[in-house]
Amino acid sequence: MSKIKTKDKLKLVAQQLFAERGIDGVSVREIVHAAEQKNMASLHYYFGTKEQLLKELLKDAAEAIETKRTVLLDAIEAKGGPGSPLEVLRIFIECAVIEDDDPRSLSNVRLFLMAARSDPSLVLGTVEDTRKSAYLRCLEHLRQFMSHMDETVVERRLFLLQQYVFNVLATRERSLSSGDPQQALWKNNDMLHELVKTAHGLLFSEITNK
Repeated sequence: MSKIKTKDKLKLVAQQLFAERGIDGVSVREIVHAAEQKNMASLHYYFGTKEQLLKELLKDAAEAIETKRTVLLDAIEAKGGPGSPLEVLRIFIECAVIEDDDPRSLSNVRLFLMAARSDPSLVLGTVEDTRKSAYLRCLEHLRQFMSHMDETVVERRLFLLQQYVFNVLATRERSLSSGDPQQALWKNNDMLHELVKTAHGLLFSEITNK
């Protein structure tokens, strides 16, 4: 870690701590100490406040996910659009898993979840959810495939989809970053494929009144 620039070291350590313990459970002092900085003012020098540091982390995390998602979605749309909801779900879900060689690979999703629990408005205000975002474009494609369903049911299921997918992916990150016995389940892509298929089931399961 000694070869990493001080600013990047602070960001990496902060993201790992936030992902593990939540935003409110981590102090500036703890971040600086974990980053092996002697000067307590180092974080304030680079970021101003803990909130500004969090905003920068969220922007970086969103970019890491959205860049790949945008490229894949653009390619599909250029050919006339997705042929099935499974195609959309694969992009939506699998692009949220960033490459293993990225030091943030086991904390990105958990960072978002922890930040959303602490201050949902900060997350929404930091990560611009415009109609051009690949995230929202995926949801819109899914709405089109669900157009035969009642609009209220569609919105409920899309909400549940997001809760299901990102909590499962957070569990994946937690398992792989610890000695969790379930770690072996995530060693290959089989579980991600199951996540895609079960997400499809969540969206398109038969509607009953029972």
